[in-house]
Amino acid sequence: MEYLPYHYLLSTVGHAGHLKYHDVSTGILLTQFPTHLGSPSSMAQNPHSAIIHLGHANGTMTLWSPNMTTPHVKLLAHRGPVTGIAVDASEGSAGRYVATCGMEGRVKIWDGRMWGKEVRSWAVRNTPTSLSYSGRGMLAVGGKSSVTVYRDLTSSSTESELSKLPQPYLNLPLPALSARSTKFCPYDDLLCVGHQRGISSLLVPGSGEANFDSNEADVYETYTRRRERDVRGVLEKIRPELITMDVNLLGTVAEAKGGETFAEREARSFRQLGRMERLRKEGQLGEGLGGEAPASDEEDAGAGAEAEGESGRADKGKKKMR
Repeated sequence: MEYLPYHYLLSTVGHAGHLKYHDVSTGILLTQFPTHLGSPSSMAQNPHSAIIHLGHANGTMTLWSPNMTTPHVKLLAHRGPVTGIAVDASEGSAGRYVATCGMEGRVKIWDGRMWGKEVRSWAVRNTPTSLSYSGRGMLAVGGKSSVTVYRDLTSSSTESELSKLPQPYLNLPLPALSARSTKFCPYDDLLCVGHQRGISSLLVPGSGEANFDSNEADVYETYTRRRERDVRGVLEKIRPELITMDVNLLGTVAEAKGGETFAEREARSFRQLGRMERLRKEGQLGEGLGGEAPASDEEDAGAGAEAEGESGRADKGKKKMR
């Protein structure tokens, strides 16, 4: 499950492969559609664009939104099942980089602006099972018997440095255990790891974002202020139709298009035009009854005034003759 806090949507997917969106503010099922790729093995969301990422058993990763019944992007990420997906939500990345790990034992980082070409890829000793990004862009890779934390994975600009094996920043050993879930604590230098025997924690210096926005996430807010924030969030929730891959598209002003007619300025299709506008565009306005063009409104008004004047003069002539 993944929760979209600004849209009040709960996204769920099951073994049948049906992706569903539930509106938690109204309690109704918004939409559902099949992925046609079987039971997904991993799931994540992009906090900046609200796009859902699904990893499948055939090694593909698909990107979904409630506005389309087909995936926005379908990428062959690994040769085996995709066991983990994480999106970098740090301030410098803004949801651009996506990390995936597969059953074949490799971790890959993808650039959302150019799908199909991996930014960095390396093999790990143990099979990775989960991924997690911190607020400062550190990546935690959880697997069998250990959890490894990496930093500065995308800061290098040369291809030679990106092709090298990244050096671990910290390592948490888990003998005879397997990390099923790894999550960084928001605004804190703490990493929590879930395994068969419970939860283990690891202090990771510099992983948490120290500067938080009190309007978005206030760690010192009271019960009354949180209740007011929840009510205001429901009233100002973002519509699902605004979920898109390009987050820069929202809020832009459409440039005016030139044209002689209203249809050209509004860029309407032929189906949206009226009957007279369609005839005028096809050049069939002159094919009226008797081969004469139909008169316009001004011509009709002038003809009506002349007819009224002639009838008035005829009535005056009849009165004089009497």
